[in-house]
Amino acid sequence: MNVKCKICGEYFCPCDDTLDLIAEGYISSDSVNTCDNCWDHLQLFEFDNSESFSDADPGL
Repeated sequence: MNVKCKICGEYFCPCDDTLDLIAEGYISSDSVNTCDNCWDHLQLFEFDNSESFSDADPGL
C-alpha cells in the first residue's frame, strides 16, 4: 500500500504496525498521510517554536 505524503508529495509505504492498525479498523488510511521524514521535520519545528513563546507579561 503506497500513500502520497500531504507535505512533500512523495509516495511512501506505512510501516507494518500502521498497516495492521488500518486492516483491523483502528485507524483509517486517510489519517496516514505524512511520511516519516516530513513528520520528523514537523515535530522538530513544533519543538523549536515552543521555546520561543513566553508567558511573561509583555507590559513589564
